[in-house]
Amino acid sequence: MILITLTVMSCTEKIEIELDDDYTRLVVEGNITTDTMKHSFYLSKTTSYYYNQLPPKVSHAQITLTDNQGNSMLLTEESEGEYCTPDDFYGIIGQSYQMHIELEEEISDHTTYQASSNIVDVAAIDSIRMVFEENFGKEGYWVLQLYFTDPIETEDYYMFNVYRNNILVTDTLDKVGLTEDSFFNGNATNGLGVAYFNNEYQSFEVGDTIKLQMAGLNKQQFIYFTDLNKTISTQNPLFGGPPANAQGNITNGAFGFFGAYSTTYSSIILTEENILP
Repeated sequence: MILITLTVMSCTEKIEIELDDDYTRLVVEGNITTDTMKHSFYLSKTTSYYYNQLPPKVSHAQITLTDNQGNSMLLTEESEGEYCTPDDFYGIIGQSYQMHIELEEEISDHTTYQASSNIVDVAAIDSIRMVFEENFGKEGYWVLQLYFTDPIETEDYYMFNVYRNNILVTDTLDKVGLTEDSFFNGNATNGLGVAYFNNEYQSFEVGDTIKLQMAGLNKQQFIYFTDLNKTISTQNPLFGGPPANAQGNITNGAFGFFGAYSTTYSSIILTEENILP
């Protein structure tokens, strides 16, 4: 008992960690999709570990998008740190895009940042189905199942987002579905589970419209998203940190990823019949 008491007491020692608060890096968030819509890019700066406010936004920059056909477009800053394309912009499957950022003031000795990404094709969805598994968890789980045929000619990487009555419910990265086709390459997926919702926190009702967005990612973007998921998931040992920062594709040490992907959609209206287990 004495040994256990001494061990527990030794775990309460306060340790002061010296952190470097002076090294700031640019953070970039932005994607191009094949959807016709306004596409937004966000610029901000990293902060110190003990910073208790939102990260500072980066204004008065110039962001230019250029495709491999030589077409170029300058984004418009619509609010502080938010840079947007026109409402009718969309990416084209098979094309690659380059993002060029020019800052008004340097961050970590740099004013220029670049990245590139290409859009790969995505297969069409045959159908979707929502299943309620009442024996999973305390209150049951909702499982969104996907039916489609994966192309055999290519390695494919998928991302899944779910909307309930046109409101995004996969609104944080840990809720977004990600998978590669290694287990079903070239085959039909007869009810592949692509999204899982704990009924205790996210419920659905008869009459709800459920929409699935399936995106075709390039391999580099898929790796980035899966690495980000690892950094926010439970670590082993319990208090262990991530092995490394997620590797983005932006030059000069900036954090983030400039992505480009294709999308396809399918929707259902929930009825008593199509949510039976």
